[in-house]
This record gives sequence, C-alpha cells and structure tokens, in this order.
Amino acid sequence: MSNLIAASVQRRVVGSATRKSVLLYMADKAADDGSGIWTSKANIARDLELSRRAVQIAINELIRDGLLSEAGQRDCKHGYTVEYAILPEAVDKLPSTREQGSPRESHSRVTRESGSPHPANQIHPNHPYNHTTTQEGRTGPVENSDPQTRCLAAGGPGLCPASRAAITGTAEIIDGWLREGIDLEADILPVIRARTTHIRISPIRTWAYFTDAERAAHQARIRAPAASQGAATPGAGTTPQLRFFADWVNSDRYLPPSAISNAIAQALLRAGLVSLERMQARGVLVTSGKDRR
Repeated sequence: MSNLIAASVQRRVVGSATRKSVLLYMADKAADDGSGIWTSKANIARDLELSRRAVQIAINELIRDGLLSEAGQRDCKHGYTVEYAILPEAVDKLPSTREQGSPRESHSRVTRESGSPHPANQIHPNHPYNHTTTQEGRTGPVENSDPQTRCLAAGGPGLCPASRAAITGTAEIIDGWLREGIDLEADILPVIRARTTHIRISPIRTWAYFTDAERAAHQARIRAPAASQGAATPGAGTTPQLRFFADWVNSDRYLPPSAISNAIAQALLRAGLVSLERMQARGVLVTSGKDRR
C-alpha cells in the first residue's frame, strides 16, 4: 500500500463518501507512484459493503475527473481485471479538509529539544514521515536489529520497491512468527532469501506471503536429527522449477488440480518451500509410498 497517497486522499475533498472510500481502497493497493492497482469491482463492492453499480459509477467519475486512469489489463480466472493507477498530482490539487493540508503539501518539521519524545502520530510505523524503502540487493551488516529491517535486508530481487513499500505495513506478522517460536536466523531469513531470488510478476504486498513456508521450514528444522542440524539451509538446492511451483501454490492464482504432480509436491515439502496445510488448502493431492500401495 502507499501510505503517502492514502494520507493525501484522507485529507482531500473527493466529492462523496462513496468516491472517497473507493479511492482509499485503491490507495491501499497502489505503489507510491499510484500504479499497480488491480482488483475486481466485485471485490471492492464486497469489501466496502457497496453495490457493484455504485463502485462502477464511482470509478467512472474518478476517471472522468482525472484522479484515476486505466493502465492496462491483467489476466484472472474469470477473464481479465483492469489495472488502474491513481494520479497523485491530481489528488494533491483537490481542496483540503484541513487548514494545514496533508503531509504531501508541507515538508515542515517540528523542532524539538534533544531527547524529547516525538508526538505519537510521528512514531507510528504507518505515518508517512516514517515511510522508507529499503534498497534492493543491500549487502553488509544491518545496523538496525529490528526484525522487519533484517527481513527487508534479506530480500532479493523478488522483493521489489513496490513490495517493500507495501509490506512494511504488515510487520505484526513477523512478530507473530517470533511468538510461534520460529527463529529469525535459522528459519525466517533463509526462507525470505530463498523465495525472493527472482523477479515476480505480481508484487508481494504482505509478510503473510511467507507464513506457510516459514512454518514448514521451522517444522523441518526441529524434526531433523541433531546430527544433521545445520547441514542444510531451508530452500537451499532448489531449482527454478521448484521455486516457480512454490510461488504458484503459495499465491492466490488459479491452480488446476492436475498442475502439481505428486513428485513435485513431495520435492516442495522436502525443500520447505510449501507446507502440507497449504497444499491441502489448494487442492493438491499429496500421497506417500504407503498410500499408493
């Protein structure tokens, strides 16, 4: 999501409550430049508890007023979904709901004495002033020991700038992994490295994308004999083909029942790229040698 665009929309007169809620919903799906919004009108209507017709009218009006544009089409299981882009410059020109305007209008900062606490709205992780993007391919020691900062540093090309901009708003998922006993060094970071080695078509927008793989890697590590611990890294030795299938299973894209063979399913489980629970949830049939007899 783009905290910058969302903050600007919140403080603008958009024309109606319906138009504003639709634009805010789209800002939640957008990159910082406003691009990369693809979600069906039916999903928007269900999530916002509006009629589909109301959503269609609101989108058409936003396009007419130059706040939104159609950027292309993306394939989906029912045909295609229109990709939209918010135009930040047009949003910034709308009348403000507040006398001082939005954070995008002013770059002023409050001068404070050394050691004095920051106001609560500026230390919140989703505040626009704190919205930063970690550079791709960062190497060397990470000065900040914060788990999310280390996870961002571990990410490869598969964690593109749009992904990093959106994913920072879901840090509570990493906290949940740690509460489950999943180890940062042994489980979390190796999985993130293994699953972001190549550029993705669809940006990763939440740390929940890695949850099943993190749990699978953790379970595989604690079940391994003590003598073999440390001999293998979760995700190590995987092939591009296995990573492709793991990405497919862990995504929400349509997955035909026959797309994943039992041999591939077993290889994905051994590599710790996909959990058995996720396989079953996606309808992938996994059988052992005993089951086949």
